[in-house]
Amino acid sequence: MLTEEFLKDNLITAYFIDNDRENIEMMLRSEDKKSVFSEITPFDEDNEQYKILTKFISLDEIHENTYNKKKDERREFEEEVIRIAKRDGLINENFNSEDYIENILKFLTNNPNNEDQLFALKLSVFENENIINSTNEELKKKIRQSTSKSEVMLNTLKIICGE
Repeated sequence: MLTEEFLKDNLITAYFIDNDRENIEMMLRSEDKKSVFSEITPFDEDNEQYKILTKFISLDEIHENTYNKKKDERREFEEEVIRIAKRDGLINENFNSEDYIENILKFLTNNPNNEDQLFALKLSVFENENIINSTNEELKKKIRQSTSKSEVMLNTLKIICGE
């Protein structure tokens, strides 16, 4: 059981760790301030640990910390997917290359159902302004449900061409 004095001096942050918002993870400094560890407490207003925690951080701050943590995790995930896609040659940044069209066709036809490539392609498509701003929810749904790279591209082009 963490004491009030310990939390006062060592609490770094706290946030919910589950979708049901039933458990709170506290990030804490060790007493010697040389390491960081976490402690989990239930979100229960009758729980002593929770009562002590809320002396130093409000429930609103816990919710805000949770939102910011999830947003940061999403951004890091997207950056990692893009980094992997670039490493694996799924994203070609050289649009002036004479081989560009050939590379597109190879990408679409070689291993057309590759889940990693399909996922990276869908991410890329939904970052495009034409797709973001489209009101054609049916085609957007078809893109999300596509099971091949060519199917993603077909439905993407339908949006771009105004179908």
